Amino acid sequence: MPTVRQQIISLLREQELNPMEISQALHIMEKEVYGHLEHIERSLDRQNLRLAVSPFACLSCGYIFTKRTRRDRPGRCPVCRQGHIRMAGYRIVPA
Repeated sequence: MPTVRQQIISLLREQELNPMEISQALHIMEKEVYGHLEHIERSLDRQNLRLAVSPFACLSCGYIFTKRTRRDRPGRCPVCRQGHIRMAGYRIVPA
């Protein structure tokens, strides 16, 4: 039986997914996914792979969270203060 991280890697090699989609596919909490993504990113370096990230974006004003280093979901947009945020997407690609 593969570990949770191995299952996440397998999913992300096939398609881009956001943490909510990963949590639903593996029946784990969304908060757990963020921790696993950090470890996966470090382990991919040794395999000549990288974790490609399409950043969070505000659906109200279009602001893109390009400088955000934290993996968890932001609460509000720093520009318009709205909470309607598109989740970041993750995919595993060659380095």
